[in-house]
Amino acid sequence: MKPLLTSLLARASKSYSSVATAGNALAVDLWFHATEPAHLPAFLQLRRALRVERPEITCLITTDGSVARPEGFDPFIAWHVLEGDRPADISSFFELFSPKLGLWAGGWLKPAFITEAEVRAIPMFLIDAQAPGLQTSRWRGLGSSEKRAVLSFSSCFARDAEAASLLERHGVAHDDLTIAGRMQEGIPVLPCNETDLDELRSACTSRPVWLAACVRQGELDTILQAHLLASRTAHRLLLVLVPDDEDEAAAFKQALIQHNLRFTAWPDVSGLADETAQVLLADDPFEMGLWLRFSPVSFMGASLVSGFGGHNPYAPANLGSAILYGPNVGRHLESYSRFVNAGAARIVRDADTLAAAVTQLSAPDRAAQMAMAAWEIATEGASVTDKITALVHDVLDHLGVP
Repeated sequence: MKPLLTSLLARASKSYSSVATAGNALAVDLWFHATEPAHLPAFLQLRRALRVERPEITCLITTDGSVARPEGFDPFIAWHVLEGDRPADISSFFELFSPKLGLWAGGWLKPAFITEAEVRAIPMFLIDAQAPGLQTSRWRGLGSSEKRAVLSFSSCFARDAEAASLLERHGVAHDDLTIAGRMQEGIPVLPCNETDLDELRSACTSRPVWLAACVRQGELDTILQAHLLASRTAHRLLLVLVPDDEDEAAAFKQALIQHNLRFTAWPDVSGLADETAQVLLADDPFEMGLWLRFSPVSFMGASLVSGFGGHNPYAPANLGSAILYGPNVGRHLESYSRFVNAGAARIVRDADTLAAAVTQLSAPDRAAQMAMAAWEIATEGASVTDKITALVHDVLDHLGVP
């Protein structure tokens, strides 16, 4: 099923690109220029927010070639590399895509494209502006053409005070400048059934709980060994175990039996209140919001074994859970690195390190400290996305775009 889906997405992506190269015009509502890989998932989050009110919005992503299009990337978003800056290249680009609104992320400006957008009366905004992208000379500044391009933006959103100071030095008016923070990846807060959550909390009053979410069968033995090790110290410890593939639930039950772990399968809660159940097995992927709210510590699976790339850390961060993860998180490496640097996530590599982390975080104050750090990062990204979403809606309304 998954290889077929990947194949279909790749085929659709090639089809969309071929339209552009064939010279057929593709009028797009929103043009987004990305200058680092982290901008791509951040833009997808922005697009999801925009589509709530504008489900038919058309989008284009451009890069300078330094950011590669990921395999399986949304095939309904056009993709184009700005390779040259000759007048013919620039004219061809605007005739091909006719963007109505542009967002240029990071910096690393291409002045000819930006000033041409101004000539064509296309509103342009600089977002996630960062100091390295605004320094193209040894004098920590921009050349004359880049300075003119900066002044072509209707307003600028700086990542931090350093970037804001550089923009003001290049002539951006204070009223046209906002220090918004980093534009980053995020996901919507997952819902849950509040009645189920109350039932679980009542059944597990004062029991330490940890979650192993989206677990692949190949990492199951490591996780169960870690739970047995951690339970030597925290005797009442409960593991909530959620397979990454619901079809593997039978194999998970067999593994629990082989490890001599007493378990119950949700929605059966027998054994939770009297502490006879050591594991709660939950195989419904649509209830992840429930498990993340219930568990103060979450290990994000598909990360101890290679080939899967891990899962998005913003899911537990949004819901107040400390984050543990394995070394194989290539799909979300930059996000995990941000959480680690903020003290919000910890990497584990085997049963011993996972057990040690779970044991340490069974102390409520330690888990709460990590969870708060994770939540602050998650809400920072949401705030930036909200600001840019509101801006785009306002401009598109003004332009009469449905």
